Amino acid sequence: MDERQMRDQMQKVNEAAEKFAEAVMESYRTVSGRSMEAQQRGAQLTQRFFESVMEELQSQAEGRHSTSEALLEQTQKQREAFQELSQESISAYMNFLNSMFSYYQNAFDEARRRGERRG
Repeated sequence: MDERQMRDQMQKVNEAAEKFAEAVMESYRTVSGRSMEAQQRGAQLTQRFFESVMEELQSQAEGRHSTSEALLEQTQKQREAFQELSQESISAYMNFLNSMFSYYQNAFDEARRRGERRG
């Protein structure tokens, strides 16, 4: 594998790693944001407890459902980013191994040709 291919491969690995990191960060942001929303709803529940218990419980159920959906989406993004990172890493490693094998194969062939010329 030549230097340009190695750089391209490394760039792909770096891009996959960045996507994975972004997916993880987005997941943490989602959880953090949803936690703050839940705390705010809890304060509202205390203030309006006798007036709107059923309304607030419904709102919290919807919030949990929304949070679950958001987390599922972020989990899917993380999984996809991790798969891409894994595939790019494996591809880079296989290219490295192939280049090493090719190098040793060429050296072996050259040594055999030299031996045939002498013999």
